[in-house]
Amino acid sequence: MKTIFRSIMAILTAAAVLASCNKEVEVVKTMTTDVNAVTDVAASNPAEISVALTTNVNWIVQTPEWITPSAVFGSGDAILTFKVGENYVNETTTVAPRTGEIKISGGGSIDGVGVSACVTVSQLGYTYVDPNAPIEQIPDAAEFIDFIKAINAGNKPTRWMNDNGEVTLSNDIDLSEFTDWQQFVTATTNGNNGSKIDGNAFSGVFNGNGYKITGFNPTVHLAANQTFGLFSAVKEGVVKNVVLEGNMNVTAEGQADAGMLVGTAFNSTVQNVTVNGKITSAGTTVAKRFSIGGVCGFAYSEDVKTTVIDNATVNADVDFVGGSNTANGATAAMYGGIVGFATTPKAIGDFGVIISNCVNNGDMNVTLGRCSGILATANSGTRLEGCTNNGNQINKIANGRLGNIVCNLAYNSHIINCVNNGDLDATADGYKGTVGGIFALAGDATSIIEGGGNYGTIKTLSTAGKYIGLLWANHNNTIPTKNMVASGRIIVDGVERDINASNYMEHVGFIKDPSCVTDITWVAPKN
Repeated sequence: MKTIFRSIMAILTAAAVLASCNKEVEVVKTMTTDVNAVTDVAASNPAEISVALTTNVNWIVQTPEWITPSAVFGSGDAILTFKVGENYVNETTTVAPRTGEIKISGGGSIDGVGVSACVTVSQLGYTYVDPNAPIEQIPDAAEFIDFIKAINAGNKPTRWMNDNGEVTLSNDIDLSEFTDWQQFVTATTNGNNGSKIDGNAFSGVFNGNGYKITGFNPTVHLAANQTFGLFSAVKEGVVKNVVLEGNMNVTAEGQADAGMLVGTAFNSTVQNVTVNGKITSAGTTVAKRFSIGGVCGFAYSEDVKTTVIDNATVNADVDFVGGSNTANGATAAMYGGIVGFATTPKAIGDFGVIISNCVNNGDMNVTLGRCSGILATANSGTRLEGCTNNGNQINKIANGRLGNIVCNLAYNSHIINCVNNGDLDATADGYKGTVGGIFALAGDATSIIEGGGNYGTIKTLSTAGKYIGLLWANHNNTIPTKNMVASGRIIVDGVERDINASNYMEHVGFIKDPSCVTDITWVAPKN
């Protein structure tokens, strides 16, 4: 607080007329202070005010009880000091500002006419601001980080919730100055057929209102059973209507999951979101599942509830070095443009995870046994519907299961009306895995494939053997498959196959039971 001194000259006069020898004598009384007002006195720190008094009379001082003078009375010129007491109770009590008057008066004892001078003192008040008081929105990066910290601490984000119970953005948010993302890693216990969030998860509704969150540039390392994303874990919650931009670099040394937006989604919904930027990873050091997704790393549901990833668009390119992943059980690193790994307990018997109306535009430059533009692994109870991959995949793995919509399709998992436009290049030295435009392996009779098709080019080596196809690599069960478009090209050892309307069924991929595959239409690729 500052004290403002303003010099004035206030001369107050009083005249008394005395009769002596028929002459009139005028007595002039004067009183002056060097200030007439002191403002902005601090509330919580006692202040001392100095006042220079100039006068030719005796004087007396009057003050409010919260101002203590150095002298109450005196005569002639003086330097007076006044101590101003605290206008403060404690850090949680609001106190109003106050104003008082110092009055110095005198010279009236003989004739009843005196003089006076006044100094006005204005002292500030104290306003308590509850750090947890609702603001009903997130306006800036500082509040967003506090919001994430509250989630990480297991606190309900009441401060930022509006009347509808939603946490919302009111502006674009730039997180580029924040770097300590490691503290927001959350613990999980995730098996290939189950999941449990052991750390704290977001369980509310986050509505970005269409605003952008930029500058999300984390570099994190995950230990076993950890998960990470802008929202590391969402349990029975909703994240929607937001654009996320950044560059994520994540590695692991155990079974772990990561996504740009959500690390693990558990009985939750992610809807109307866009992810822009880049994802890089040096993979994992152990033979455990490490799944990364452009939107979500691990999507899981149970108790007849559903996890939905809907209307998500990813424009993030990927550089990811992992390893071979051909064994059932998903025992190495994998990437999905939308979701890395999705599963539901078989006992539910219905779709626990639905990935719908999603688009991947990001190119994939990887060394991974499983990599797809939409979902790496549909482990159980997963439905892909209305999704499109436009990203090209260059995969330097020596052995893998590669498809540009999904790699593995397992128990009760469906692909409905999904389209691949991206090219898939699996021409690493000695490549001997499987490669298909839509999926690599469909291995369970409970699955269904309907609609959509492939328009991208497949490049591989002759060592891949018979498991090469425009639509799939290995159709390994009695899976109903119909109403698909076979297009695109197949190039083996640098030589393009001659595929046309009369022979295209020979090139859609290996089919264990041809009776299950119907209504496949050939569309010649565009030049």
